[in-house]
Amino acid sequence: MRLFEKYKKITKPKNKNPKNYNTIKLNRNSEHFLGIDGSNQVTILFNASKPKGKEEHLNNLTLEHNIQCTIYLKNKKKKQKFSILKCTSKEEHLKEIFLKGMDGITGSLPNNISEEKIYELTSKLVKLFEKISKKRNYDLTGFWGELFTIKHLKLKELLIEAWHPNNNDIFDFLIRNQALEIKTTTSNDRKHHFSYEQLNSKNLIIIVGSVMIRKSRAGISLLDLKKNIMEEINKKELKEKLQEMYNVITGSKSQRELDNAKYSYDYAKENIMFFDSKNVPRIKETPMHGIKNIKFESNLNGAKNIDNFSSYEFLK
Repeated sequence: MRLFEKYKKITKPKNKNPKNYNTIKLNRNSEHFLGIDGSNQVTILFNASKPKGKEEHLNNLTLEHNIQCTIYLKNKKKKQKFSILKCTSKEEHLKEIFLKGMDGITGSLPNNISEEKIYELTSKLVKLFEKISKKRNYDLTGFWGELFTIKHLKLKELLIEAWHPNNNDIFDFLIRNQALEIKTTTSNDRKHHFSYEQLNSKNLIIIVGSVMIRKSRAGISLLDLKKNIMEEINKKELKEKLQEMYNVITGSKSQRELDNAKYSYDYAKENIMFFDSKNVPRIKETPMHGIKNIKFESNLNGAKNIDNFSSYEFLK
């Protein structure tokens, strides 16, 4: 049984002490536990020993060692020191991300494990939560537009491979000498905000995708788009990248925000257009030395769009 399913079977302790846990064993003979504390935070409790390991204190995730806890297992009370890895968020979808990230780790743990080894095994999950924290202000409307574009175009695997290769990317998609930047709007005008670099490059062919979207209660959610794309790609590493991108962008959002991010797929399909940056109204002059972070609004309503996709790798 997956950890998230096990977690659903645990009741919240009546005692609100954050060091009191209702627990179940990770596995039948395990000395490690899955628990919920008095603050309703989901926790992995490791039966740990030295050598000492590093601790972490992030938004929504903590790792601490040698913590005195009181655990309740099948109505039996026990006090013991544990290493605890805790998801501190109240959002169920982030708890699910947390526990799914632990599924592959907890299946074969020895009954006694060093703090050092715990940090090593959980480092990938720690890095994921660091990324989630950095992307907490990411716009869900823009993310919907990116996922929609991947779903809409034919070369899905190429797009995912090219999708945000680095944390500080100027463009949404970048591969070899071509870049694709997606701009999404809920208005009836194709007015979008750009940085100077997004429309000016001597070495890149830059494509701008303009997606007009409309809210709909019966619309397609971010999760729907992700699932649909998953069904159309084959490479394991690209499936993993898509899942991680989804987790990183949605991880810090509330369920209400995710539920509200539903838009009409058909309307977006009818109202997506692509432009070569050369035909997009922009500032062409090279900025003087010392000028940075130039941003402006560009109205694409009268711009010439791309009608022949053969010269543009992403659009073929």
